[in-house]
Amino acid sequence: MFLREFFGKGVDINKTMAKNKDDNNMNNDLFWFIIDHDKLHKDFFHPIATKIHKSHKNKTLDKEEMTKEFMPMVEKGCKEFYHQKKLPGHFENNFDKELMKEMCERLYDHYREDITSGKHYKIGA
Repeated sequence: MFLREFFGKGVDINKTMAKNKDDNNMNNDLFWFIIDHDKLHKDFFHPIATKIHKSHKNKTLDKEEMTKEFMPMVEKGCKEFYHQKKLPGHFENNFDKELMKEMCERLYDHYREDITSGKHYKIGA
C-alpha cells in the first residue's frame, strides 16, 4: 500500500510498519528474556533491588541514577540473548547504547513499584 496523498511520493508503509513491528517484537522478547533469566536476577537484580529499596526508604530515590545500575544486567542479558537467538550481524548493530538505555529504564519502571511497596520482594524486612 502506498500513501501518495500525504507524502507526494510513494511510501510503502507496510515495509516501515513491518520493520517497526520487528524491532518492537525483539525489544519485548529481550525484555522478557532478561526478566525470566534466573542467573541475571541472582547476580545483578538483587543488589540493585536492595539499593532501590534503601534509596526509597531514605527518600533519596533518583530514577536516572538507579536506571544506570541496570546497565551491567542489560549488557549481559543482551549478550546472552544475541548468542541464544543466533542473531545475524554484529552485536553492536543489534544492540546499540540507546536500546540498552531504554531497556534499563523499562526494567526500572517495571520493578520500582513492587520494590518500593514491598509487595513481591522482601528486601530489608
